[in-house]
Formats: sequence, C-alpha cells, structure tokens
Amino acid sequence: MTLVLRFGPGDAARCRFAVSPLQETMSALLVLTEPGRHCWYLPWLREVEHVVAGLDLDLLRAAAPVRGHGPDFLWPSPTGPLTTIEDDLARVRATEPGVVAAELADQVRRLDRRTLPAKLYRVLTGDPAEARDEVVAQQRLVWQTLIAPRWDRIRGLLDADIITRARQLADGGLEGLFANLHPRAVWENGSLHLTGLRSGTVDLRGRGLVLVPTAFGWPNLGIGPTEDTEDTAATAPALVYPMLGAGRLWEPSSRPTAMARLLGTGRAAVLAETLVPSTTGGLAQRVNLVPATVSQHLAVLRDAGLVTAERRGREVFYRQTPLAALLHSGPGRE
Repeated sequence: MTLVLRFGPGDAARCRFAVSPLQETMSALLVLTEPGRHCWYLPWLREVEHVVAGLDLDLLRAAAPVRGHGPDFLWPSPTGPLTTIEDDLARVRATEPGVVAAELADQVRRLDRRTLPAKLYRVLTGDPAEARDEVVAQQRLVWQTLIAPRWDRIRGLLDADIITRARQLADGGLEGLFANLHPRAVWENGSLHLTGLRSGTVDLRGRGLVLVPTAFGWPNLGIGPTEDTEDTAATAPALVYPMLGAGRLWEPSSRPTAMARLLGTGRAAVLAETLVPSTTGGLAQRVNLVPATVSQHLAVLRDAGLVTAERRGREVFYRQTPLAALLHSGPGRE
C-alpha cells in the first residue's frame, strides 16, 4: 500500500518545517499505550510511571488509535516552527461539532464494543462539543505533566533536526531531503511515495508540504490531512517523521572530570548539556544554576569556539561545536 504525493509547480517552494507541541503530546500518549515501541523510551516511561498512574486519560486513549487512521481533529496541522501548545489546543477547540461527531463516529466503529466501557461510549457518541472539550482537557493534562517539564530538551533536538534537514533541502533539493528522511519515503519522478499508508494519490496543488519532526513518533511515519474536503482544500498536508538523534533525549548528561578541571565544574556542565541545542533557561534548570550564571558561562564558551548560538523567533538556542564534541570524545576523557 502506497500513498503518492504529487508535487506540481510551486509546491517545492512551499515546503516548510514546523514543530507541534501537541504532536509530541499525542505521540507520547501512544508510547504510553504501546510501551514496547523502542527501548530508548524506557527511561522516560520509568520516569513518568508514577505520574501516569494518577491521570484520567481514558477518553483520549479511546479517541486516539494506536495504529491506523484516527480523528484528524486531534492532530491539527502545525502552522510553523514557533507553534505553542496553546496554538495547537485552540485549533482543536475550534473544530466544528459536526466534524467532531463524524470523526468520533468513525473511531467508535473501529473500536471493540465488547471492551469499550459504556461511559466512554456515551461520551464518544453524545454531545460532540462536550466530547471535544473533554479531549482538549486531557490533552492539556498530558502536556503539562509529561511533556512540558522536558520540552526545552525535546525542542532543542527538534530544532537541530530542522536545521539539518533545511541544509539538505538547500543543498540537494527535494531529492536530497527525502534521500534519508525515512525508509518508507521515496522520491521518484517528481512525487513522494509513502509506503505502508493507505493507497491513493494526493495532488498538492500549490499547497506544498509541512514537514514535522517528532521525538516520540519513532518508527512511524504519518501524514494528514489528505482528504480533499472543503475544510482541507487550502491546507497543506503535514508529514510527521522521526527526528534525528531521538535516542539522545534520555541519555544521562556526561560531565567529564578532565573537562571540569579545564573549564570549571559549572562551565563544563553547561557545555555538556549543549549536546542538545538548548536555551539559557533550559540549561539553567538542568545544571541547577541561575540563568545569569549560565549566560556568563555561555559567553565564555562562545568566545572559545565551543558553542554557537542560533536565534529562532524570540529564543536563542546554544549547541556544541564540532570542536567541543571532539574535546568530549578525545583521549583525555575520563
């Protein structure tokens, strides 16, 4: 089964990258539902296990399938790289009740009624506005408890992926971008072939394509919306793919003794954490220093050529340079 995206005049120029906090929230929920997806999520699963036990997420779990197509309104296409969780949730809340009712009805038909509690069935098939608002409340709960405390580190790696992919697009065009985006995404004769999805053809018609990296989505590849309806006629489909370096998210930070002797304990800790592109505030939280002190350390590290800074909207992300990575991996590491 293959879904083919046909690129026409202007579509290549309208390809863009985006980040979606809600996409990460929903993908994390699927990891909770299917914990054996990949071993690198195990540290996160152990970390949040005690929190998850106290959360009521039954409606959201029932509405969001682990596999296959589900209600599109739960995953609105992100608008850009600076999308916030409030932007995402506002779009879910703005979904017309008629759309909610139709998509939840489709989802109920896919569920096993023998295992679906009567209470959930009544909510899923009852007032669509109430179901939508309850789903939004549970999405916000997942975000606040499971994703927000780790968002700075996740966002750093998402931005690092976008920077890398944007360079591939600039250097090699669409063929260069899709060469290693995902094994199931193949560029051929001006079209993108996505295997493992429903069969069909989608003409982009000048809408372009939104590329959305995800930390929790490995190994899946997803896309939506692809239905040609009045609501989606002007909406670019969003292709969600696993970001580069997802396994690094849960690795313990290294603080080599040799680097601490060379740079000082605080500065070495800050440098180690910039393996994942991060803001000053995020670094301060992770190394347990005040932001002003972290800012001073970063200034020294920048002057020494060990970190670089890149502005994205109102935020500045700091990341290690190749020289810093070489120092960390060199023979002097202890």
